[in-house]
This record gives sequence, C-alpha cells and structure tokens, in this order.
Amino acid sequence: MEDLPKGLASSNASRIAKRLRSVSGGRILDVATAGGGFIDTLMKTLKDYDSFVGIDYCASAASKKEMESAKKRFEGKPVRFLEMNAENLEFEDESFGTVCMSHSLHHLGKMDRVLVEMKRVLKSGGNFILQECYCDGDQTEAQKADELEHEWEARIDSLLGVTHNKTLTKQRIMDIGSSLNLRGLEVFDSTHPVDCLFCKRKYECEDPKNQATFHNSIKDIDNAIKRIENYSDLEIRNRLKEEGERIKETIAESGSASASYLFIIGRT
Repeated sequence: MEDLPKGLASSNASRIAKRLRSVSGGRILDVATAGGGFIDTLMKTLKDYDSFVGIDYCASAASKKEMESAKKRFEGKPVRFLEMNAENLEFEDESFGTVCMSHSLHHLGKMDRVLVEMKRVLKSGGNFILQECYCDGDQTEAQKADELEHEWEARIDSLLGVTHNKTLTKQRIMDIGSSLNLRGLEVFDSTHPVDCLFCKRKYECEDPKNQATFHNSIKDIDNAIKRIENYSDLEIRNRLKEEGERIKETIAESGSASASYLFIIGRT
C-alpha cells in the first residue's frame, strides 16, 4: 500500500480494511444507508459480494434527495435502494449473508428493535458489521470541535422532528456489540474511517485546519441555521444561531476532524 499520512497510518483504518478483505459478503443489507457511503467502502474492501440492498427511512426531504442521488451514483451496479423503516424490515428471515450499519445507531428511535430485526434477516453464520463514532475517550481538540457541531445539529434535527440523539459513549457502543451475542466478536478502535484510505484528499485532511475542511464545516453550520429560519420560537432560534456562530469560532481555532469510532464485526 502507498505511504499514508502519519495520522491515517497510525489509525486502525488499514487493519479494518484488511479484515474486510477476508469477508465474503454474499447478499448485503446496509441499514440507514443515507447516500450509500458505506456500500461504496464495502465494494472497495470486501473479498467478494453478490449484491447490496440499502434501506433508509428517509424522514426528511434532504434524506429523500440523498437516496435519489445514491440511486443515480450506483446505477448499473448490483445495488438497490429502498425507503423502509428498519424497525420492521420487509424481508424474509435469514435472507442476507451480511447486515451492516454505519454511524447510524444514534439516529434510531428504537435501537433494540432495529438490531433484533437485523439479526432476524441475517443468515446463520452470516456477518454482522457495525461501526459508530463515540463522544468520549482520548479525542483531539479538532475532534472535540466536530463533536460539538454534531451535538448542536442533533438538537436542531430533534427540534424539527427528525430522530437524532447525542453521540454514544465508547462503553455504550461496546455494550451494544456484546449484547448481539455474536461469535468471534472483534472490535477495532480507530481515529480514521476506512474510506480515508481511498480518498484523494487524505494528505490535505491530515491538517485539521486545512481550508477545504474548514469551509465544509462552516457550510454545514450555515445550512443547519437556514433550516430553523422559520422556527416559531424566536428565543430558541436565536440561541441556536448564536451557538452555531460560537462553534464556527471554535473550528477556526482548533480545526475539525471526525470523531474516533468503533468497528465491530462478528458472526451469528
């Protein structure tokens, strides 16, 4: 593999990618797929696979648009995208060789129900893959800034009726992984996601204060502020706007970097 930036090289991203290269995925279900980002990662890393089904509840106009964009991006590839509530998966028992979810546990209203459904549709001996960022632990100031932004955006989503809970703690995610009762359970802790290995900007992003990352963060905050422009409670609206501006200042000072996460894999 090519030389990697220091931060990426010292993370567990390469180890996770190596583990995925040993996995034959079969028919794969990606729950809470959003724009299909994790499907793209799995396509690049798995040993082999048959096909993918990405589902999402599409609770907002933005999420519906994201799914439509994903359908166009994966056109011609063995991928289907469906609007579906993961609390009641519309699939037969044991109909997938792999089920997965990436960075979406904190978006679930009934987490336990979703996990039960995921195990129901997974074949005996199938792969269960889960990755989720956490809010505590040894995070850099840039990662803490990113978490501050995430928690603020979660409150805006909740205000507008979109399920978006606070980021989970590391121990809580580990407890969830243990509760799945998977065989050969493996847990990897990483500061960088696997898709960074394939990103053309991986050297640029080594610096959390690089201008592209900064401008993207500011754009995300400005877009979130626009979403509450017509919110009826002026006091809440102004308070959130003020918080957003303070977060911009924090990011300008410390930069921004994705929070660390746990990658969990096991078999039923």
